[in-house]
Amino acid sequence: MRCTKCLTELLPGSRFCYRCGEQVGGQSKLCPICRAENPIAAIFCHECGFHFVEKETSRATYTPRFKLDFIPERIGTQLKACFFRLLLERVREEHDIQKHSQYVQRFYDSRFSTIFEARTGQLVRDVMTLWNRFGLAGLPQIDEFLEEAFDGLLDYFIIEFCPDLNDVWLPSAILRYERILPSGLELGRMIFDFLDFEREPEVCYRNFFQMPQELLTNACKSFLFADRSERLFFICDLSLTGSGKEGFAMTDRRLYWRAPLSRAHCVAYKELNDLHFEREWLTINGYFFTANPSLNLKLYKLLKKLRRHKKQMAEPIQASCDLNQASP
Repeated sequence: MRCTKCLTELLPGSRFCYRCGEQVGGQSKLCPICRAENPIAAIFCHECGFHFVEKETSRATYTPRFKLDFIPERIGTQLKACFFRLLLERVREEHDIQKHSQYVQRFYDSRFSTIFEARTGQLVRDVMTLWNRFGLAGLPQIDEFLEEAFDGLLDYFIIEFCPDLNDVWLPSAILRYERILPSGLELGRMIFDFLDFEREPEVCYRNFFQMPQELLTNACKSFLFADRSERLFFICDLSLTGSGKEGFAMTDRRLYWRAPLSRAHCVAYKELNDLHFEREWLTINGYFFTANPSLNLKLYKLLKKLRRHKKQMAEPIQASCDLNQASP
């Protein structure tokens, strides 16, 4: 055994280091896998062989978003606290923070509290499996797993149990995409499920043969500079005069738009890096976008979902672009 301060080799049974005076007797650390006590300077657990040094190095280079102690008896309570913290963040960002207490009360008054307890039991088992397998090196994977799980739980709770509290009506069809991987994703259907144009006052064109030729020409000259290989899903006209010169469109690869008094922009789905939502607008990779409060929120949630899966999408990376001038 060595002194934890100066690394001097200690005599058996020493309580203090004879070189620097550091107290060493009685110090120990708990193995996160088998819970056995080990000397504070131990590199491997004497019971199961857990590598302390490697895992402690991982901790030093990564700060987890969800701070858990991985004690099975307490982790369920900690996950519940994480959920309520994220609920506060979600209500503040997307809805009315003045109604936060009503959302919390709805949690306890509805059957969602029972659903949540059952789901939390599953999360505890899954998280502990990851922890026991990877230790501290698995913290990024645990964070990613919990972020997706909590995001799905929050959507389910807010959409299904709190429609009367929400400022914007959100379609239940959003919930079917909680766990769908990109390989099984029908992108066009997902886009229309999220945006739910049937409830929106804006004019959205899906059949381009029936779209007035002048509007289609104006949109292509103003903001829709898509490649011929792209599949166009819709064009939404946001111009005050119905000219088609302002609006947004989505293809199988990119989002195109032009806001009033602004230049045209496009962002490839695999380059969705920075999304920020406000009541009256959102920014996409730093570019301003606005339609109406309802469409803004639904598009924001759609783009967040696409961003989550961007690393798994097969489309080659395309850079965001600022389209100041049309290209032929």
